[in-house]
Amino acid sequence: MRRLTKSDASVLQECRLHGLLESPEAFLASYADIEGIPLSEVEMDLADPNILYLGAFDNSSLVGMIRFVRPDRRSRRHTAEVRSVYVRSSHRGQGMARRLLSRLIEESRQIGLQSLTLSVLASNEPARHLYESLGFSVYGREPKAIRKGDEYTDQLHLWLDLAAA
Repeated sequence: MRRLTKSDASVLQECRLHGLLESPEAFLASYADIEGIPLSEVEMDLADPNILYLGAFDNSSLVGMIRFVRPDRRSRRHTAEVRSVYVRSSHRGQGMARRLLSRLIEESRQIGLQSLTLSVLASNEPARHLYESLGFSVYGREPKAIRKGDEYTDQLHLWLDLAAA
């Protein structure tokens, strides 16, 4: 497990696309949204000091990832939003998502963040359980937040106080 760098752009893009095919219900983006993104944009994200990607590898294959995005505005620099938590189905059930999130929490503390937020589909009980087991608490529910076709799903918003956790 390590921070991803600009040189990881192609494996990150491949992992993201794989995740969107394998678990489309877990992401707000669709395969069509991501497939046309040039590798140069992925490299820019990886070089952005306000975005942190962590990756879990099995040999040279990226099998899990997580990222946070830190706001530009000075009044919000004490926090970041966790996004894109994904582990390939072949590597689930081994505690990899827990290790990725735990490492992200630790790195967030090291750089002086005071809180993390994230959103999860209300129907995604395993993810919610993981987040709550690491100290996140629900602070809101957005009804019908996600629409895919004719179906709507509520989204839960969670928060972690890094000083207290």
